[in-house]
Amino acid sequence: MPTPIVNVFPEGALTNPVEGKVFVGVSLKIRTAELPAHLSWALNWTRDNLGRFDLLIGDYLNRHNYEAFDGATESGAIEHTTRDADHASKKLRRLISANSMEGVELISAAVLCKNPDFLGRLEHFERRYRDNHDFRLLIDQAVDNYLRRTASSTRVDQSVRAHCVAYQLEELVLFELLVEKDYRVLVYAGAQLPVMRSIASKSLSGISRVLEALSLVELRFARAK
Repeated sequence: MPTPIVNVFPEGALTNPVEGKVFVGVSLKIRTAELPAHLSWALNWTRDNLGRFDLLIGDYLNRHNYEAFDGATESGAIEHTTRDADHASKKLRRLISANSMEGVELISAAVLCKNPDFLGRLEHFERRYRDNHDFRLLIDQAVDNYLRRTASSTRVDQSVRAHCVAYQLEELVLFELLVEKDYRVLVYAGAQLPVMRSIASKSLSGISRVLEALSLVELRFARAK
């Protein structure tokens, strides 16, 4: 099992007991809905250290990956993500059951995206992306990092980058909606987004007062030598 590296933003933010509810973000990989091998460990770490939690499945957002990298139409990409979400949900429920975790709710991004406030919030972040240099820089940094890891054989054009930006902006809306449902801690088995780390650490202000109330935990796994 890899050695865990735990980072918290802002530093020292977590208390015992944790204020508000906790959710763990689960991203779906391109082309598959396979779950990371270390996710089971991350869920157990969350339960043991933070208590009860729910799971956010980034299903609907993954349509951007199918459009950007597979050339899928919007409708085709949505069909793919629907199948992926069903597959991932079944695996997550088996994982939850195997680890005797009670009361875990699976939160679908597809459901949150139907919130009547979703589009208005998204337009807010789109304006910030156009007008706020520091915000745009952090979003683009994550896009660049992601493309270096995943798109070596894909021709990267403005359409691909636009989908990657849209994915992040939609994700920020999801996080806002969950904060307003009293979720106060986001755990992720991997690196948190640069823009989220900056907002949580208060080094980037004026973007979202809602997101400033969210604490972040990233669980990164360094392979033992």
